[in-house]
Amino acid sequence: MAEAIATIMKAYEKFASEMKVFQDRVSGATVRQLTSYLGDSWHTYFTNNALWDNNKRLLFNSDRNNTHNLYSIELESGEISRLTDYKPGEGNDVYFVNDRNPKRDEIYFFKGTTLWAHNFVELESRPLYSCPQGFTISGGLCGADGKYVYCYINEDLSSRFYINMGASYVGFQETFDAKPDSRIVRVNVENGQAEEIWQEYYWLDHVNPSPVQANIMTFTHEGPWDQVDQRMWLMNMDTGKVEPLRPRKVEREMIGHEYWFENGVTVGYQVHTPDDKHYFGMINYDGTGEYEGQCIPIKGPADHIHSLDSKLIVSDAGNTIKLYHFNGKEYDDARVLCMHDGNFFHQKHHPHPKLMPNGKQVLYNSNCMGYCNMYLADIPEDVPSLPKVIDIMK
Repeated sequence: MAEAIATIMKAYEKFASEMKVFQDRVSGATVRQLTSYLGDSWHTYFTNNALWDNNKRLLFNSDRNNTHNLYSIELESGEISRLTDYKPGEGNDVYFVNDRNPKRDEIYFFKGTTLWAHNFVELESRPLYSCPQGFTISGGLCGADGKYVYCYINEDLSSRFYINMGASYVGFQETFDAKPDSRIVRVNVENGQAEEIWQEYYWLDHVNPSPVQANIMTFTHEGPWDQVDQRMWLMNMDTGKVEPLRPRKVEREMIGHEYWFENGVTVGYQVHTPDDKHYFGMINYDGTGEYEGQCIPIKGPADHIHSLDSKLIVSDAGNTIKLYHFNGKEYDDARVLCMHDGNFFHQKHHPHPKLMPNGKQVLYNSNCMGYCNMYLADIPEDVPSLPKVIDIMK
């Protein structure tokens, strides 16, 4: 099936543009505030592809009208459409992953412990898979061939200790220490047939199939980065082989925030060493092509990064959206694209900056106005002309 490109869409409700355009107070870059409703609106994790209609529209989540629903925004006009119809109270246990199937006008979401498929053009939902009793379910990213969606199910430990990962990772250490029964599940999007393709007694997370190669994925051993045995793992789904990707080189070295480059071959990541050195890393799925370039010191691993390739990296630690430009030998000093001025208390408030496919804009979240909203910042032609982060920190 060829990629669907919808130009006419249905909607349960439409909202006029809420867009506001301003110049950033530090860099002068043009920033578009895409949403301004008095209720949280946010794009999901930077590994997820929520763009559709030839990248003219973006799927996002919002808690408007005291419930959780899926929305779409037309990026040029700012018009917003509501694509699901959960009434107040009905959407409290819904999580929209917003990773678009590359072959269908379809995304996947969880309601309770059930995985659903949602056609966001026809506005039709259908259940695909329910996890076994005693497990929680997450994930929901789609493979490159559009045939499968990948989930991970973890032993439900909520009866043993309090867990609220969204609120600043309450229960994070306890979950890691418990070594829960965890499994990766591949679900056929046509018929819901599910297959457990990996199982171990270690907390599994961030199951991320390559956007180009349908037979490979990365997943992680979750937990405090300095305590996990090995953060990044690669799985060949044709052979079932699982092996470490970029093994730890020194004790308590921290690796994370892994993501696929646009080519579907290279994985980007961060490294923080015990002696307080910080690097951007990249490595091909077969272990070749490793490169690690030093970057600005970041206190702790709370710095999400994203790029399309090795040429330009965006990150979000502190209160800035930063750009790192590769000059052919190394990465230049961090430059301020704009100030997000938000905090990282709740997962949906994380900026999670994402370079747009055109390489000319960065999408991010910020709760600097109280509620979380989405922003789109223009990248200037001359990135090295932006102010250095180190200068505004003085």
